[in-house]
Order: sequence, then structure tokens, then C-alpha cells
Amino acid sequence: MKEEYIAGIDIGGTWIRVALCTKDLKEDNIIKKTSKTLKETKFSISKSVCEILSELLTENQIKKEQLIGIGVASAGPLNIHTGVVFNNANLGFRVIPLKEPIEQNFPGIPLYFINDGSGAVLGVYNFEAEEEERDNLVYITISTGIGGGAICNGHLLLGKEGNAVEIGHGSVEPRSKVKCKCGAYGCWEAYSSGTGVQSRTLDALEKRDSNADKLLEIVGGDISKVTAKEIFQAAREGDNLSRKIVDDCIFYSKVGIGLINTYYDCSAIYIGGAMMRDKEQIIPHIVKQFEDDPLMFTINHPPKIKTTKYEDEIGLMGALTYAKYRIEENKTLI
Repeated sequence: MKEEYIAGIDIGGTWIRVALCTKDLKEDNIIKKTSKTLKETKFSISKSVCEILSELLTENQIKKEQLIGIGVASAGPLNIHTGVVFNNANLGFRVIPLKEPIEQNFPGIPLYFINDGSGAVLGVYNFEAEEEERDNLVYITISTGIGGGAICNGHLLLGKEGNAVEIGHGSVEPRSKVKCKCGAYGCWEAYSSGTGVQSRTLDALEKRDSNADKLLEIVGGDISKVTAKEIFQAAREGDNLSRKIVDDCIFYSKVGIGLINTYYDCSAIYIGGAMMRDKEQIIPHIVKQFEDDPLMFTINHPPKIKTTKYEDEIGLMGALTYAKYRIEENKTLI
């Protein structure tokens, strides 16, 4: 009898990651492939997903018939029942159909959709959380956007369409004039995500709000090269504007994390995403805040705050976990 496999797909604002693994989900058996997220049409993402998964199957001499389930974790909001992304801020189009195009290429194979943050918290739960953390656990991704997932009393929180923990679009500054890509003002994502940090810096450069000589030196005077990476580098080197932007990023992350702990009363919060490449400028300040003076941001006892050891791969691990748990009817999903 041929080996059975699970596929996992993680769709983010910058990268699409695809993996195959034997149904036992042993980490050593996971094989992966990554590609840039294309945004030419609303079908670009589903087309890329199908192409990458087909390539991965062919390269490893695995037939479609050996697939017993495909877990698809996507930046949201995402209707997990219809497999349609809606009101999206970072995938190029507000509405993106995923289910129908993928089904056409992989007919008869069960498809399981989940918001990427909710998928990722399952990845943390399955692969790295300590036993005493698992029943009340939150994951936060701080990357192109900000998202999250939560397990409370041993059960994954989903909501009516699967977007129960879309934390990046919670307001952390109600009277803010900073506009998020979602169209609202004052979202956590607008202050602390990679795109938020970049956008606020570019706005300030246009208005010449603060000295940014070091940042401009780093990019050779070409502001089109300014990304969160250069901003954090400039902040380390004492650039005034960059330091203010980074300070705001940290402050509003404290606000967001405090609200999460107040709402979910979690034992541990794991943080991941591309912004964690500069985690030494972010995480120690957050940990110190919730160790020394948590009451400024949360009424509940503070959680442990950690970064995921799987970094950008945790969403993919979560997509695989979700497919496995759905197939097995795992109690965490009931």
C-alpha cells in the first residue's frame, strides 16, 4: 500500500509556502517549497498554489491519489467554509477565490481552509508549546500584516467564518490619523507591521517631520528602497526618525498584546513573522514591560512571551497540523 500524505499551504502577503508530509506529521518527513506571492489577478495566488504543489509532488514522485487532505492557511479575513478571502489588505485584491480553483486542479481531495493566524497557533500547539501552555495559548504574527490565533481551554477559537482572532485590525489608537491598508484608522497593523512601519516612515519623510540622515544614507538617498529592514538598521545607528517609528512599533505592540491577554487570559504568547528578524529591538522591551509593570496594559496576570523557533515557517506547520487534525477529528477543533 502506498504511503499517504498531507499537504499544507501557507499564503502570506509576501510568500506562498507549500509542504508535503506523511500523515503522521513527523517533522523529519516534511518537504517544502516557497515562492513569491503573485498579485497580478485575483486568481494568481490559487494558480501559484496549484503549480507549486504539483511541482512538489512530481519532484518527490508522489501521486495526487496519495494525498488525503490539503490544509490551506491564508492571510485573512477568510471565510473558511467558502474558501474565499474578503476585505483583504495585503494580497493585492480585496476578494480572492481559493477553494474553487484549487478543487479543479485537485478534485476529490478534501480541502481544509483556515485563517493563517489560527493555523499557526495550531502549529505552535502541536510542535513546540510546553504542556502547561497548550490549553490557553496565543500566537501572533508580525510580518507584512499582523494576525493571530488563540486556543482557550483546549479549544481553537474560530468564530462564525473563521476570523475570531483578526487582531491586527483592532484599534490601538482610536483617534489616529494613520490609515491602515484595510481602510480603517488606528489599527495595530498600521503601526507595527512591516508595511505599517514602512508607510509611516515614508509619510514622515515626505513631510520632513524629523531628521532621517542616517536612514537616507543607508538607502543611498533612494526612498523607494526604504523597508522595515532599513528602518530598524537606521534606528540601531541612532537615526531620529527611525527610532521614533521603532518606538511606536514597540509601544503599540504592548497595547495589542495587553488587550489580547485581557481578552483571552493566556498562559503563553508566541510571536513570529518577518519582523522578528529584528526581534532584539522589539521583544526585550515587551518582555520587560509585562514582567515589571503589566497593569499598564492588561488587567490579567501576564503570560509568558516567547518567539517561535520555527520563525516564518510556523504558518506552514500550522496548515499541515490543521489538515491532520481535521482528518482525525482532533478534540482541539471540537
